[in-house]
Parts: sequence; C-alpha cells; structure tokens
Amino acid sequence: MDKAQRNPGDARRAVALTLLCLFLAPLAAQPWGCGVKVKPADQADLREAIGLYDKHQYSLAAKQLRRLAQRNPKAAEPQFWLGMCGVKDGFNTAAIRRYFTRCIELCPQYPDALAHFYMGIVLYTDERYEEAVASLERYFALANNSQETHYAAVYEEASNYLHWSRFLAEAQLNTVPFEPQRVRGVSSRHDEALPYLSPDGKTFYYLRRVPDAPRNRNTFYSSDNQPRQWRLYQSTPLGDTAFTSGQPLPAPFNSGLPEGSVSTTADGSELYYSRIVAEGGYNNSDLYLVRRRNGRWQQPEPLPATINGPRTWESQPTVSPDGSTLIFASNRPGGQGGTDLWRCHRLKNGDWSRPENLGPSVNTPGNDKAPFLAADGHTLYFLSDGWQGFGGYDIYFTDLADDSRPTNLGLPINTEDNEVSFGVAPDGRRAYFAGRTAESHSADVLMFDLYPAARPEPMAFVTVNVGIAPHTAADSATVTLFRTDGSTTTYRSRGDQVSLMLPAKGESLVSIGSGRWIEFAYVTPRDLDGTGWFLAADDTLRADLTFLPGSRLDARSERLLDAVARHLIDHPLRHLEILCPRHPEAKAVRDYLVNRKKLRPDRLSYRGGTDIGRPYLVLQ
Repeated sequence: MDKAQRNPGDARRAVALTLLCLFLAPLAAQPWGCGVKVKPADQADLREAIGLYDKHQYSLAAKQLRRLAQRNPKAAEPQFWLGMCGVKDGFNTAAIRRYFTRCIELCPQYPDALAHFYMGIVLYTDERYEEAVASLERYFALANNSQETHYAAVYEEASNYLHWSRFLAEAQLNTVPFEPQRVRGVSSRHDEALPYLSPDGKTFYYLRRVPDAPRNRNTFYSSDNQPRQWRLYQSTPLGDTAFTSGQPLPAPFNSGLPEGSVSTTADGSELYYSRIVAEGGYNNSDLYLVRRRNGRWQQPEPLPATINGPRTWESQPTVSPDGSTLIFASNRPGGQGGTDLWRCHRLKNGDWSRPENLGPSVNTPGNDKAPFLAADGHTLYFLSDGWQGFGGYDIYFTDLADDSRPTNLGLPINTEDNEVSFGVAPDGRRAYFAGRTAESHSADVLMFDLYPAARPEPMAFVTVNVGIAPHTAADSATVTLFRTDGSTTTYRSRGDQVSLMLPAKGESLVSIGSGRWIEFAYVTPRDLDGTGWFLAADDTLRADLTFLPGSRLDARSERLLDAVARHLIDHPLRHLEILCPRHPEAKAVRDYLVNRKKLRPDRLSYRGGTDIGRPYLVLQ
C-alpha cells in the first residue's frame, strides 16, 4: 500500500486524481428509478442527456439534466447523472457533493452502486466517517450481487476507503483523554526537543535551541535573530511536576558536533546518544556510549562497527534499565524498508550482539523511528508513517514479549501532523513529548496523564545496599528479578549499591547475591528501597515457602523453586540441602526439583526436624 493509501490526509488529497481516472468506458442508460420517477414526457430528454454523457459531452449533458431536475425536483435519477457529469468534467467537487448528496436524500436505496461509492467518498472527505462506512457498505452490497463491469472498476478503491473509514470512525468514537501541560523549568522561551526522563525520575535530558554565545551588545543581530544551535541540557526536580530551568551538559557533551536524544541505564552509569560527524563529505550519524565514573562523565566511546555503519544512519537509542538491551533506528540494509528499528543484546563478555531487525511486527516498508523502551523493559513506543494512522508520523506502542500488531495511541494524541518524540515516566502514568500548546510561542516539553490502556507496567526505582555482613561491602553483588513469563532481569552493583527497577505493585520474586552468598525472596519496593540487605555469612538461602494441606507446594513457592533451580543449573557443581520443619515438606521440595525441574537427585539432600523453625535451603 502506498503512502497515499496509508495516510488519510494524503488520501483525501489524492481523491481528485484517482477518481478522474475512473470509468473510461461509457455507461449505458438504464431504467433507474426510486420513489418519484422522471415524468413520462421527460423520458426522451433523459435518454438524450445520457447519450450526450456517453459521447463525453459532459457540459451539454449537465445543462440538459439541470433542466430535467428543475421539472422533476423529486426524482433521483437526474441528480445521479449530474453527479456523474461532475466526476467526468474536470472533477468538479462542488457538483459531486451537491448532486450525489441530493440523489441519496431522494432515494437512500438508489439501485446504482456508484451513487453510494461517490457518496462514501464525499462523506469521507467531509470527515463523516460513520456515514461513509454505511454508504460504502451499500456499494459493496450492490456490487457484489451484480455483473456490471463498471462497478468492479472501483472495487479496490472502495475497499481502501471503507478500510480507512472504519478505522477513523472508530477513532472518532474512542478519542482518548489528553490534557498536556508544560513541564515547568524544562520548558522555556527557547525551543526544546527530544526530552528523556531518567529511570530514577531525577534528571530530565533534552535539547534546547539557544544562541551560539552570549549576545554582544555591538552585534547587528537582534535577540530574536541571533544565530542559534541545539545543545544538550539537563534539569532536576523541584517537586512532582516542576524542574530547574536547566543547565547545559558538561564536557564531553556539547562539543559543537550535532547531538541527538539520550537514554540511560537505571543506575545512571551509562548514557547512550547519537552524534553526527562529517566523514569524507558524508554526515555520518553514529551511536556513542558515555560512562559516568565517580560523578564525572568520561569521553564518548563509539559503539562497535557491527552497530555503527560508515554509510548508514544510526540514531535515537533507547537502552533497557538493566543495560542488557539496546534498540535504535537505522536505515541499514536488511530491514523492512526505509528506517527500521533494530535491537542488540548484551553478551556475557560485555560486548553487544549483532543488531537484529525487530521484524514486520514492528517495522513497515515505510519509516519507523524514535523508539522508547519503557522502564518495564518490554513495552516499546515508537513513531511510524507505515502503520495505519492519522497522517505523517504517529505514535504506536507494542509489547515486545509477543508479536501482536502495534496499537495507535489514538486521537487526539496523534494528529494529521508529524509527531516527533514520546516517552513515559517510570510510574507508567505520565507521558511526555515535545510540542506546542495554543499559548506557547516555542516548542516546549509537555506532560500528560496517559490513559490506562496505553500504560506500561508501573515500575519503581529502588536502591539496595548490599553486604555479606553488617558494615561489609559486597563484591560484585547482583539483584535478579524473576518475571512471571520466565524471563529475568539482572542488575549489578556499583560499589556496595545496586540500583534497579522493580514492579511498583505487588510482590516480586528476586534473588540478591554476591559470590557464593545468595537469597531468594518475595519483596515489594518498600522492602528494599534505601535499606541494607545483608546476606548471611554462609550459604543459607532463606526459603520463602508455603505448604498446602498434604505438604503440597503452592504456586508462589513453586515459582521461587523455579528460580532456585535456574541458579543450580547455572552452577552445576553446587549441591543443595533442603531443611524444613516437617519431613514430608522437605521431601515435597526435593521431589519438585527432581521431577519438575529435572535436577539430578544426587545434587539434593533433605531432612525435616522440629528444631528448624522455617524452611531453609543450604548451598554447598
């Protein structure tokens, strides 16, 4: 499907050219009638007018048909032929609208399918999409039961307009809440673009278009006309909805090279962004990593040549909070067409895998760009002009955990214009973008409450202080989040702290460990945030297990043991001792790991005893 067919704004502009090319074969006169017919005395004049139409003498035919319409004001047939003359004689849109509207008013069930086809086009052009659907469905009801070849000539065109009419009618009936407000501090009298809120919610990064240098009073430039350039800025919170007025990012940023949007890991130690460097007369956009060490940004490191191509455009990176997934936009070969979204995974040695195309469940033959991976690590928002939308680039969202078709964010968030950026705060409730309000004189950063169906999983930023005993720092501690779909997300420590994103609602199963010391537990963000999580100075696992009557494990306990089994599979030399207050309970744990998780029995031992106050799992 070409762009005119994908885009309703373009489609409307293409109507005139498309319909002008239809009906190259003349139409034969037929004894149509509905309700009041043309008077018998005027039947000869009607046949003569249709004969003029068949000879392509549309002006003469229309002149005679108008006289017939005056003498037969309740007859639909002259109105139909006047509409057809409007189609063929320079595509007179006013005549098409007037006469086909009158024809259907006089005869809602007019027996010629073309009357309903053109009425559907008129209603579509007037953005009366529900009525357009009814007219176009009437066309198909008549055309599908007829052998008239001139009906088939517009069949594909009618299908396209019916498809769009249904889509837009549903969109009009299901407009979503949308009340954007300027983000105070981040928005200024200058233009802002490409905002990004860090996973901890403490830094807003964005581009601001500012004067090249402080204004010289002797310059001939006025303050409005002074040369300007885009620079990377950052703002910090002043409460829930306001931020500081912003400061330029320090070196190595704002070096004079064009720079794009940024994305950071949860702990803020890695920042990914794009830069454009002129190489051999080609402005090459590549992706860079900037590491933060001891509070200072290091020099940018270009990502490997498997990601950055010498003659391809790589930009708009988004990284998962744990730093394990990188998604970006590129026009590299091997995609679906135009600009596509590509994904890399972090390998065990720290390198990035080769980029993989996100495939036709996300990418289109058009252009797909500006990805934003939500804090939950699996909800992706992006811009596209290839999926069905309202014009230009629209915002879509999809869950990377399945292959479902992306969802258009809907009216009025999307418009007939190009949307240019989009992001969602970690809480999943607030969304933000760069745009204009009716009161603003520049492009601002705007924020609004995202409607529930479009929200990602709400996440909370948590910092865990990890040690193997009080006042003892952990060495390379990790926190692994076990998701219900079987996937895991692992965060590593910086010093004696681990920063991570944890589901904001309910309990989550995590393991916290360092070296041989590890604990598995169900926790909430409140259990972990800002607290010390001290691991026992031995290999004992706290087993948060619950038993049902008959020493059966409940579903929650089985999920915890699944995580324990995964740890044992990853560490094949380790042995597990199972300790429970009652012997049947200990045996139930052992049987689950052997029968369900296929662990070797010789790696497991178990016992029960009254001296054991609660279940424990001891790693050896």
